[in-house]
Amino acid sequence: MSQISRDEVAHLARLARLALTDEELDSYASQLDAILEHVSRIQAVDVTGIEATDNPLTSVNVTRPDTVEPGLSQREALSQAPASAEGRFAVPRILGEPE
Repeated sequence: MSQISRDEVAHLARLARLALTDEELDSYASQLDAILEHVSRIQAVDVTGIEATDNPLTSVNVTRPDTVEPGLSQREALSQAPASAEGRFAVPRILGEPE
């Protein structure tokens, strides 16, 4: 027994603003019917006594601990720069910006 008709597929296509040919309507109707049949077979499975599982993995949010480590001083950071000005990295102007 078909769970979805060709007319229902045509209605859905109109709602989605899809222009489907007669062949496409027939094809999609049979494909959607097969999908609905599989879903109904899955829904018919007896799962009494089976615990629901949303995630089979037991490890959650595995991250390393945050540790504070000293960074470079301004002088150390600028010591290897090709050019610096007023305590900052100096780079060439871009996009015609004024100096």
